[in-house]
Amino acid sequence: MSNPNERPGRGRRLADFIGQNEAAIIKEWTEFARTLSPASDKMTKLALEDHIADILKFVADDLESMQTPRERLDKSRGKGPPDSPFAQSAAEIHAALRLADGFDIDQMISEYRALRASVVKQWVAHHHELALTDVEDLTRFNEAIDQAVTESVAHYTKTINESRNLFLGVLGHDLRNPIGAVSMGAQWMERSGIANPKQAKVVSEIRTAAGRATQILNDLLDLTRSSFGTQIPITKAKVDIVVLCQEIADELRAIHADRSFEVTHDGDPKGCFDPARL
Repeated sequence: MSNPNERPGRGRRLADFIGQNEAAIIKEWTEFARTLSPASDKMTKLALEDHIADILKFVADDLESMQTPRERLDKSRGKGPPDSPFAQSAAEIHAALRLADGFDIDQMISEYRALRASVVKQWVAHHHELALTDVEDLTRFNEAIDQAVTESVAHYTKTINESRNLFLGVLGHDLRNPIGAVSMGAQWMERSGIANPKQAKVVSEIRTAAGRATQILNDLLDLTRSSFGTQIPITKAKVDIVVLCQEIADELRAIHADRSFEVTHDGDPKGCFDPARL
């Protein structure tokens, strides 16, 4: 009995081709992945190949499955069926492993571009001409790769955001106590009275610096709560930039006693700014 996926003189359907040429496809793809330095410099061949076979199997299975036009559209947008084995593991696990290995998101996406190019190039090389079914296979293949890219990027981005927000949250929490202790210590020393003018100036600078550090910390936590959006919070007020610069210069004088700092200005230094951001 003849195989419905076979066409005399035209070669195999794409799903069969992927299954029977998996080793060659993976080899070419791995060679490309190894060029993504420095992330891949210390990775073994096995690590570079992780889950590529699962991704190819998903693509081949997808090509052989019955799908409505709506299902194909949803799939190309990364909205595959929830019970899909691929949606549960392959793309997301690949993204997680690449993130752990130091690949940035552009490098991970370029892997999918290389996989797409490798399969298409090798398959077309086996065909003297393309039939309508071949065009359909190529279309569905690209839709399946689009789904993989969408799911990988979504998981990569979600993991990055969660890790970053956790880091910022922990950092903000851990810094608040020592900054608070410094600020309270400086305030206690001021209330206790300091006869030496130089010591009093240093204590005042410590209190001011601790207040600025607290403001920066509050802004950091605001960014964390807003999922680290692209906009930095701005709170404008009437500010004298000369006074602000003099405060910064005082901090630098305290740190670098052997240096000389001079603040000069020309024109009206007053305006509506965010002093913490400046």
